[in-house]
Amino acid sequence: MQYKQFGKNGPMVSRLGFGCMRLPTLGEGDALRCDDEKAIPILERAYQLGINFFDTAWGYSNRDNQRLVGKAVRPFRDKIYLSSKLPPSEIQQPGDFRRKLEHSLRLMDTDYLDFYHMHALNAQKWEYAQKMQMDKDMLQARDEGLIRHVSFSFHDAPQVMANIASCGIFDTLLCQYNLIDQSNEQVMAKLAGQGMGIMVMGPIAGGLISGGGEQFRALYDTPAKTAQELALRFVLSYDAVSLALSGMQSIEMLEENVALAEKAFSVTPQERESYKAANDKLRQLSDLYCSGCAYCNVCPKNIKPQQHFRAYNRAKVWGLTSAAKKEYFDNHLDQEAETCLNCGACAQECPQKIAIPQKLAEIRDYFQQI
Repeated sequence: MQYKQFGKNGPMVSRLGFGCMRLPTLGEGDALRCDDEKAIPILERAYQLGINFFDTAWGYSNRDNQRLVGKAVRPFRDKIYLSSKLPPSEIQQPGDFRRKLEHSLRLMDTDYLDFYHMHALNAQKWEYAQKMQMDKDMLQARDEGLIRHVSFSFHDAPQVMANIASCGIFDTLLCQYNLIDQSNEQVMAKLAGQGMGIMVMGPIAGGLISGGGEQFRALYDTPAKTAQELALRFVLSYDAVSLALSGMQSIEMLEENVALAEKAFSVTPQERESYKAANDKLRQLSDLYCSGCAYCNVCPKNIKPQQHFRAYNRAKVWGLTSAAKKEYFDNHLDQEAETCLNCGACAQECPQKIAIPQKLAEIRDYFQQI
């Protein structure tokens, strides 16, 4: 494992961090919870392989993820960095922030968090967080030693990210960055130059890049052997990035990603040019970018929009038409799309601002036509 300093004054963190949102779970709906038997060995193996950064959040795994992560890392808590997040919407009245933070600490059986994020900020949520004095509460918690670094995660336009960071209270940030989505790159470089630690999510674009397979990898002039290696190589070679979070659902997936991250080759100027040319081509082909974050999974009909988007992109962008059609129709996604109530609840949660009900209908028509 390779390590890098997390910002100007931060600790040395593993280049690959563990994003715990996608750990194995049991049950569905209100009964969903983490599968301790499957998940804990994965996190233990991650530590053995050199990963020292573990990231969870208040709402992950039906609010059971923090408990699971705390339980898993307890034997080596003092040797790793523990990160969690709280959305501003959880703050309704004075004192809520402190109660939520203390509850998280109890769940994770720890006296402090190394990194604590305002979760999924955009312009409106940042304005609300300030109104509820969440920024002041986070600084107070840092002064008391309950958290060591004040952070935020982000889903909005790059300039909004720059505006939020300019307030001066944040040590680190977490944002989207990958081969498909490089919109934050210039702001990331500027903030890293000012000493802020930059962590990225979605290095494989929610599985879109690895799903593209050899057909995707072949678009690039690269020594990478797989699309997944290409994706991690691109992200980890960017100097502004301290670490990349990856959600790994099995020990096999974990070991594969660690082996790729250990290489973290520098990318030559020629490779960068090939990335740019290929990305220009992809942007012309794709009219939909879904990061796979699953925030849209709020449908009263239990529609999972990211499943529809994944099949669509496999066909439309990478030409994997046969596999995409099989995925779409074998899972009865055409029938599922017809149950959409067009209520818009999913679209309100989408960080990418996708008009989800409209897009579900368009995708259904697309697959029926081909």
